[in-house]
Amino acid sequence: MVALLLLLASVFAWFQFRDRAADRDSAAAADCVEGPATLFVTVDPDLEAPVRAIADKYNATEPQVRDHCARVTVTARPSAEIADGFRAGAWNPALGPQPALWIPDSSRAVESMRVPGLIAGEPSPIAGSPIALGVPEQVRAALESARVAWGDLARLQQGSLGEIGLPGWGGLRLALPPGDARVAAAVAVGSAIAGEEPLSDAGAQSGQVVAAISGLASGAPETADTATALATIADPAHGAGSAIHAVVATEQQITGRPGVAVFRPVGNAPVADHPAALMSGPWVDQTQNLIAGLFVDYLRNPEQSPFFTTAGFTAVPPPTGPGASRTALEKVRATLVHPVLGVQSTVLLDVSSSMSTAEGTTTRLANALGALRSTMNVMPPDFGLGVWTFGKSLDGVNPYRVQARTGALADSQRATIDAALTSVRATENKTDQAYPALLAAYRSAVAGYADGRTNSVLLITDGPDDDSALTGAQLLADMAAAADPDRPVRVDVIVIGGSGTETLQTAAQRTGGSYVRLATSNDLSFGSAVVQALTTP
Repeated sequence: MVALLLLLASVFAWFQFRDRAADRDSAAAADCVEGPATLFVTVDPDLEAPVRAIADKYNATEPQVRDHCARVTVTARPSAEIADGFRAGAWNPALGPQPALWIPDSSRAVESMRVPGLIAGEPSPIAGSPIALGVPEQVRAALESARVAWGDLARLQQGSLGEIGLPGWGGLRLALPPGDARVAAAVAVGSAIAGEEPLSDAGAQSGQVVAAISGLASGAPETADTATALATIADPAHGAGSAIHAVVATEQQITGRPGVAVFRPVGNAPVADHPAALMSGPWVDQTQNLIAGLFVDYLRNPEQSPFFTTAGFTAVPPPTGPGASRTALEKVRATLVHPVLGVQSTVLLDVSSSMSTAEGTTTRLANALGALRSTMNVMPPDFGLGVWTFGKSLDGVNPYRVQARTGALADSQRATIDAALTSVRATENKTDQAYPALLAAYRSAVAGYADGRTNSVLLITDGPDDDSALTGAQLLADMAAAADPDRPVRVDVIVIGGSGTETLQTAAQRTGGSYVRLATSNDLSFGSAVVQALTTP
């Protein structure tokens, strides 16, 4: 009996102890025994209001994560500043707390600072808005009727709206306020011109794309910010005489402004997708990383959609897919800051007897003339081109002849060059005087320098077999004397079959040009080299 009573007492005591331990555990959990844990979120200012409201709602639930009392703190900073802050390496406290969760304006901002190990996983889009043009209704109707595409914007910026039924308006006057929309529009223009999506590194570097983006930027009216530019458009008193006819912006920024309509150019519309990027670094611990993931899920929950839609965004937009790489984006940004309106080049073509050597079904010279014609056909009208030939005593005492003076490729210039190329023949002289011919062409290019363009001389030879009195060292010295730092002229050299010379290679290197040696002209690589030299700023 005594043993039974002791056993019953032990069981009762055990249950009492278990209940008290459970109560203590519950109380400890309610008190967050591990202390508070703060998730620092930095968001682009355009999304600040809905994200801050959702964070307040989340904090009101008194969330607990791993025995921590979790709390979300939101800071708003322009995405470009945060991207620069991460690229700098050492965090600038003026930017606010270094975030464990960053929600920039677009995936382009993430790509611009992406380095291995900095971002955990793939960022998820939170809220989106297409990027379009804010325009007066009259302009919207004309653009819509003409089905203007992204690739048309640079031409209209440099040309006239008269071609789409708005005589007297002049050029488009498209403002590109600082921010992501500016870059997104330029990438969209570049993709349309290059015929590729996304814009590749090579596409961003190509002459046609650089020229188009440069035309967009060089004709853009100055404006402090998007709101100011849109306000200028909204003033009905301005009309055709307004300093600004259109503004690149998100539809969320445009919609609802009296007097401003939305126009989406034909083609793939870029989007400000506001991706949520979970940061990974020594300033982020496991608890913060876990809170960040939970808060992103909370943001993307359909219950939060009204916060975004009321503010004019599309809640939880679908992923946009891979965009332009960091290298391509950097080239686009550089072109916007330092626009180059194409290339102005003087071609110096060897016509010595060796250029009549058969290669493929025709001769080296014929292949060279064909490459020049085909390249000219794809060069925009604001590019410049001229053609000289060289050999020996081609024009009296001169070893060169100006077949077509260098100028912008209007229809008349194209016709002049085409006619000149038709009359070019190889001479009977085996030797040439390449060095004095190059010096003359270089001096001419410096004297006729075209502002806002990359000025160059392209020498195409299968030698050289120079027998002039001008030595290689003297050529380089004379070119250095003729150079003008305010009028830089690049020298590109293509050697077909020949051995070339160290002098020509040095001339190309010193002027920032290219030096290419090819075994034959009967190859795609020769045509590519000509295109590269004549279209790359």
